[in-house]
Amino acid sequence: MTTHYWLFDLDNTLHQADAGIFSIINQHMTAYLAANLHIDSTTASQLRQQYWQDYGATLAGLRLHHPEIDLHDFLLACHPLAQILPLLQPMPQLQYTLAHLPGHKVVFSNGPSHYVQALISAMQIQQHFHALLGTDNIELHHKPHPQAYHNLCRQLHIRPQQCIMVDDSLANLKTAHKMGMRTVWYGKHSHPTHETNAAVPDMSSLLHIAPDLLGSAIRQHTNSLQ
Repeated sequence: MTTHYWLFDLDNTLHQADAGIFSIINQHMTAYLAANLHIDSTTASQLRQQYWQDYGATLAGLRLHHPEIDLHDFLLACHPLAQILPLLQPMPQLQYTLAHLPGHKVVFSNGPSHYVQALISAMQIQQHFHALLGTDNIELHHKPHPQAYHNLCRQLHIRPQQCIMVDDSLANLKTAHKMGMRTVWYGKHSHPTHETNAAVPDMSSLLHIAPDLLGSAIRQHTNSLQ
């Protein structure tokens, strides 16, 4: 029998990162770039945003253009848990949805592993997950770069057709769709597209559409083996 894997994004999918956490991370990234690249704060902020727009992650821009930067040190410094955890707001109905959603669940995040593990533990949902993967668990690759998805599948010994990806980023879902994964665009601004199998505004809605998604995933996986 085929085992299905729900690949959950973390920020703004399992918790409300826009409620202050992203602001803290961005502030620390700007300060880190200013200090280590010897530029002023305004230039550092512009560079951070430019790398995010161009590559999907500030980390990717640093990797390409600044080999002198210790990327693991950057990730650690820019995700200060003492400031982040007090602002953590799990999505409503998160526990119930994870407990009743059939199949294995995996966190697939562009954040570092220490951040992923700390937030999942603080939300007391670690028992629901088969694996917790941050960018440093997949060789510092990141969504929406295809290599991040390939690394995840290789590490978990699964095929893309076994996966249902839930993410608030349409760009991330487009890559998943091209690889043969089922896709769910999550969030109040989501809507149906050609690259998504479903769009849901909240966790309760995800649970309601799960049977249809699992049925289509089974059919797709069977066809891929023929």
